[in-house]
Amino acid sequence: MLLHGMFASGRYWGAAYDGLADHGALVVPDLAGFGRSVATDTGFSPDDHADLVARTIRQAGAGAQPLVVGAHSLGCLVAVHLARRHPDLVAGIVAFSPPLYRDEASARRHLARANALVGLFVLSPAVSEAVCAWMCAHPEGAARIGRWARPDLPEPLAEDRFQHTYRSYSQTLAQVVVSAGAAAEVGQLAVPVHLVAGAGDTLLDHAFLAELAERHPHVRLSVWPQSEHELPLTASDRCVAAIRQLRDRVVPAPRPAFDRGDAPGTGQE
Repeated sequence: MLLHGMFASGRYWGAAYDGLADHGALVVPDLAGFGRSVATDTGFSPDDHADLVARTIRQAGAGAQPLVVGAHSLGCLVAVHLARRHPDLVAGIVAFSPPLYRDEASARRHLARANALVGLFVLSPAVSEAVCAWMCAHPEGAARIGRWARPDLPEPLAEDRFQHTYRSYSQTLAQVVVSAGAAAEVGQLAVPVHLVAGAGDTLLDHAFLAELAERHPHVRLSVWPQSEHELPLTASDRCVAAIRQLRDRVVPAPRPAFDRGDAPGTGQE
């Protein structure tokens, strides 16, 4: 399963990740309130996000055995909550650019410093709500702004940055990210967690990530030099390799549909 970050959708995971389906099911949803998910005014707490992802896995028929979850940013936190609430569905987590913070104060400092739009919510919710209301009322204009503001992104991903409501964005940010609740849950998980951080990612608390890896034997930290927050886009091959590496370690290889002696064309009965 691949879980996207804030201001994104399942389209964030491009064609480079399609090959992960060679091992079995590959589930790539839009998180609740983002992308083309069903519009709703509720369902943005950590448990809500985890339960909705779990329901998606089961409805897709992919819950027969635990999945490795590759996640980015916000998606990392949802993956942690998913593993806590539905341990039967998660075999391991590869968390790219995980916004795990020691406490709420630390979260607010890092978010306000690193991301202008998120910082706007943290420092001035009223202004943020007004901006989001305008974007919801003018989706085409918002899409043009998205393409102008992020020319480095493929056009569909730049447009997806505005495919959310103020309620989905603000409540998810406050309850899932700023609350800093996922950090405590990481240490309680019974599955391997591979944290991957870009050395130049100012959104992250690098010292705290190192502390988590030192404190918990099932948590591993990799720091990639000359990398920032959008690792799944800028280092897609390395991200795919990291997911495959964990998957091959914790998920049994799929059994062939037939034994060699029963292969079509061999004349064997």
